[in-house]
Amino acid sequence: MSSPVSTSARTTVLRWREGGPALFAQEVLGARPTEQQKAAGRALVERRRVTIRSGHGTGKSAFMAWCVLWFQSCFFPCKVPCTAPTGHQLSDILWAELAAWHRKMRDAVPQLGGEFEWSSERFTLASHPQESFAVARTSRPERPEALQGFHSDHVLFLIDEASGVPEVVFQVAE
Repeated sequence: MSSPVSTSARTTVLRWREGGPALFAQEVLGARPTEQQKAAGRALVERRRVTIRSGHGTGKSAFMAWCVLWFQSCFFPCKVPCTAPTGHQLSDILWAELAAWHRKMRDAVPQLGGEFEWSSERFTLASHPQESFAVARTSRPERPEALQGFHSDHVLFLIDEASGVPEVVFQVAE
């Protein structure tokens, strides 16, 4: 028989799964998602695919970091390959954003945030680092295999600045 705590935790995770990354970010991270971020989160849950076209400073990188934290927290096992056309976009923007939100997660909910380890290229579930992780891989025409070979019960591809990612990379991911 399950304890009330595990039943409560399971119920919460299922609600976050259905509510998406914006709900997760609001409840766990204390974020205040915009309507665009909420809509993107709903689309991700409902259609399992979302594209976001917008200018700079609209919260796309924050949303993508929330997606990593949400997916890693709600789905096991999982793999989250993240790519962008440049190393700068990955390490200085997306991965830096992920590090900042992970710190907030550790501060806000230490028992959940402490389950994960962040490094400059990987974000892992500490107890199962080979089964549940996010990785940063630069996409280049000469290296289309950046998103190839990721297999798990749950996979989420995050492609930042997708207009700069070669079409062959999308084909490999499919």
